[in-house]
Amino acid sequence: MTAVTVYGPRSNPFVVKVMRALALKKLEGRLVEPTGPEDYRRWNPETGLLPVATIEGRRVIDSHRILDALDERWPHPGLLSPDPKVAGSQRRLEHWASQTFYFYWERWLWQRVRDIEGGTEGARGVLARFGILRAGSDGSSARYAAEYAQRLADLANFLGTRPFFYADEVSRADLAIAAFLESEAVGSVPEAAAAFEAQPSLVEWLARVGQETAAG
Repeated sequence: MTAVTVYGPRSNPFVVKVMRALALKKLEGRLVEPTGPEDYRRWNPETGLLPVATIEGRRVIDSHRILDALDERWPHPGLLSPDPKVAGSQRRLEHWASQTFYFYWERWLWQRVRDIEGGTEGARGVLARFGILRAGSDGSSARYAAEYAQRLADLANFLGTRPFFYADEVSRADLAIAAFLESEAVGSVPEAAAAFEAQPSLVEWLARVGQETAAG
């Protein structure tokens, strides 16, 4: 019997983070993707945002809370360092990454859909219906490319010589960051891919995260 069901689009970094956490804990997880905008409100009437998970029948919204619930029910391996100070740094980095890289992911996703839809208003409408785009967002990738490169440099500095952020084991901070950096929406943008490749320590780190969280 599947202990955890995750509701959300496969390409959403917050969904990817949760699925990676399940893989790290060697838990069976089922992903159910939305087929239309109505699924977002049906699965999460409060905000319409995904992912949502059911964990042994318990409904949990928000990827941060889902990871908390997974650690509460299946504490090994933990998603945070046993050292409270290190764990605090990992939580802060997870939140920072979730806010910072969502900003760029959202705008580059906007750009991709705009190209497909053939116009600004069409793209905005598509993303808004799926609860992805906030009001006032724009998709100028060139405007944010230098900032994005600097954020990656910040990450490389945070990583230092450790195999993972602040520790020798994968944590939820690694899962959150990896979910954004491996996203097709960002990785397919030439300047984003180039900025990532310019940070070899991050390239090696992402490969390690992939090895630790490979499904099966």
